[in-house]
Amino acid sequence: MRTPPNTLTQPLQTCGLLVLALALAAMSASSVVARAQTPTPAASLDDILKQVSTYDGGINSAALWKLQDYVNARKDNPAGRAECEAKLLQFLKTSATPVAKMAVCRHLRVIGSDSAVPALRAMLADERAADMALYALQQIPGGAAEGALVDALKTAKGSTTTAVIAALGERKAAAAVPALVPLLTQPAFGGAAATALGRIGGDAATAALVTVYAGTSADLKPVVAASLLACAEAWLAAKNADAALRLFESLSSDASLPVPVRKAAVMGRISAAGAHARRILLEYLLEPGTPIYVGTDQGVVRKTAGPSDPDMQEAAIAKVAEVFSPEAIEPVCALLLRIPERAQVQLLAVLSGYPADRVLPAVLQSARSDALSVRIAAMKALESTGGPSVVPFLAEAAAGARGPEQAAARSALGMLKGRAVDDAILALLGQQPPEGIAGELLLAVADRGIFRAKKVVAASLSSPSPAIRVQALKTLRAIGTPSDIPAVLDVLLTIADDRERTEAEKTTAVLARKIASPDGRSRMVKARLGTEKTLEARIRLINVLPLIGDSSALPLLRTALDDSAPEVVDPAVRAIAGWPTSAAREDVLRLARDSSNETHRLLAIAGLVRSAGLDTYRNPAAAVADLKMATEFAWRPEEKKLVLGALVSFPCKDALDLAAGLLNDPAVKAEAQAAIDTITQRLAKDAGFMKG
Repeated sequence: MRTPPNTLTQPLQTCGLLVLALALAAMSASSVVARAQTPTPAASLDDILKQVSTYDGGINSAALWKLQDYVNARKDNPAGRAECEAKLLQFLKTSATPVAKMAVCRHLRVIGSDSAVPALRAMLADERAADMALYALQQIPGGAAEGALVDALKTAKGSTTTAVIAALGERKAAAAVPALVPLLTQPAFGGAAATALGRIGGDAATAALVTVYAGTSADLKPVVAASLLACAEAWLAAKNADAALRLFESLSSDASLPVPVRKAAVMGRISAAGAHARRILLEYLLEPGTPIYVGTDQGVVRKTAGPSDPDMQEAAIAKVAEVFSPEAIEPVCALLLRIPERAQVQLLAVLSGYPADRVLPAVLQSARSDALSVRIAAMKALESTGGPSVVPFLAEAAAGARGPEQAAARSALGMLKGRAVDDAILALLGQQPPEGIAGELLLAVADRGIFRAKKVVAASLSSPSPAIRVQALKTLRAIGTPSDIPAVLDVLLTIADDRERTEAEKTTAVLARKIASPDGRSRMVKARLGTEKTLEARIRLINVLPLIGDSSALPLLRTALDDSAPEVVDPAVRAIAGWPTSAAREDVLRLARDSSNETHRLLAIAGLVRSAGLDTYRNPAAAVADLKMATEFAWRPEEKKLVLGALVSFPCKDALDLAAGLLNDPAVKAEAQAAIDTITQRLAKDAGFMKG
C-alpha cells in the first residue's frame, strides 16, 4: 500500500529545490560575469602582421583595421612607437604582398623616425618598392629623411627620379635646391624640377627659375612661369612685397604666356602693389592711351593707361572689391561707361556687392547704355543696389523692352528689397500710369506678393484697358482670397472678350481652390447661378464649375441636363464630360449610353475613357470594365483608339482580352496590336519584379 505524502514535509522539499535552483543560477551568473570580466588576450603585432601579409586589396580588410588600431594606440608612446616602427620595417623585408607593404608604409609615414630611413632608403633602389618607400619618406620629418631623398637623385632612374623630385617639392626641402637646379635643363625632368623649386621657394630656388625662364623652351616656359608665380605668392605671404612685385610684373607683361598664368600674375601684381594698387588696377581697366589722373604725394598726376586686353581687364576687375573700399569706389564708377562692353558687364557684377548709395547712379547710368548686354547686367545689379527710386525706371524699362531685357527688368522689380519699394509700386499704380507701365506694376504686385494691394488691383478690374483688366485678373490669383470671387464673377458675366473671359474663369477657379473645404469651393458660383436669369450668364457660370472641381456641384449640373434651353444643356454636358475627378464617372456613363445627341455622346465617351484613368491606383480589372463599356458605345475609330490608349495603363488579362477583341477592326488593328504588345511587356515586367 502506498504511503500518502507527508503534508508538512512536501512544502519544505519544494522550498529546498527552489533554493537549490536559485543557488545554481547564481553560480552560473557569477561564472558568466567572471568570464566577461576576464579580458580577451590582445593579438600581438606579430600575429596581426601575419594576417596582413596576405592581404590582396580585396573587401576582407579586417587585418588592416586591427593594424591601424594597434599602431594608433601606441603612436604617442615612445616605447610603443619604437616597437611598431621596428616590426613594420622588418615586415617590409618579408614576402608579403605589395598591397600589404604599402599599408605598412602608410603607418611608417606617421610614426617613422630617423631609424626608419636606412631601410626605406635601400628600397629606393628597387623600382618595385620605390613608390612605397617614397610615400613614407616624404612625410617623415628630419634631416635624415630629406638627405636620403636628395641622395636618391644621384642614383634614381626614370619615373623614380620624377617621383623623388616631387617628394622633395612636397617637403619644401631647401637642401635639395642645388641638386634640383641642374635638372632644369634636362628635358625628361625639367618640368618636375621647376614645379618642385616653385613649391620650395626662397632666394636660391627663385634665382634658378628666373635664370632658366629667359632661355627655356616654349613647352617648359608655362611650367617655369607657374613655379615663379608660386615663389611670388610665397614672397607676398612672407610680407616681402617688393620681391613678389618684381616677379608678378615680369610674368604679367609676357604676352607669350597662357592666359590663366598672366591673369594670375596681374592679380598678384595688384595685390603686391600696396599704395599703387588702385592706379595699376585702373590702368588695366582702361583702353591703351586713355588719360587718367592719380593722386600722389606730389598732388594729382596725369598718366595714360598702359596696354591691356579683355582677359587682363577681367583679372583686374576680380580685385576691385579687395582694392577699393566703399568709400573709395567712386573712381571705378566714373570709369564704368568708358571701359569695353565685356568689362562693363563684369564690373557691374562686382559693383552689385557695394552699398547702394555709393554705386546706384553709375549702375542706373549703365542701365541706359546702348549695349543690350550692359543694360541687362545693370538691371541684375539693381536687384541688390536699387530701392524705391528705381521703381519708375524699371517699370518703364519692362514695359518698353522684350525678351531677356524685359525679363531682367521684371526680375529686378520683383527682387528689390523693402516695404518702401512696395509703397512706391502702389503709389505709382495710384497715379494711373500708361497701360504698359501699369501692367508691369500689377505683375510686380503678384511677383512680390503685395497682399495689401488688393484694393488697387480690384479697382483695375474696371479699367478701360483690356490688357490691364487681364493682368489684374492674373494678379488676383496670387494675392486674392475667396472673398474676391464675387468681384471676379461680375467681370466674368459682363465682358465680351473671349480672352478676358478665360482669364476670369481661371481666376475664379484659383480663388475657389483656396477654400479649405473641398465641398464648399463652388458655393459662391452655385449661389450666383441660382440668381442669374439670362442664358449667357448661366452658361458662363456652368463653364467655371469643372475648373473648380467641387463634386457638390454635380447635382446642379445633372439638373441642367434636363433644362429646356439647349444652350444650357450643352455646357452642362461638356462640364460633366470634362470633370477633373472620377466623381462624375457614373454621370458620364449615363450620357454615353443614353444621350440622343451625337456630339454629346461622343463627348461622354471621351470623358468616360479619360475618367477611367483618373484613379492611378484603381483596380485594373474595374478600370478595364469601364473601358469595355466605352467600346460598346464607341462607333468611330477615334473613340476606339482612345480606349486602346488608356488600356495600357491597366495591364491585366481583361485588358489583353479587350485589346484582342479590337484586332478584328481594320481601322484600329495596328493600335490594338501595339496595346497588346505594351500590356504583355508590362505584365512580364511586373511578374519578374514579384518573383524577384
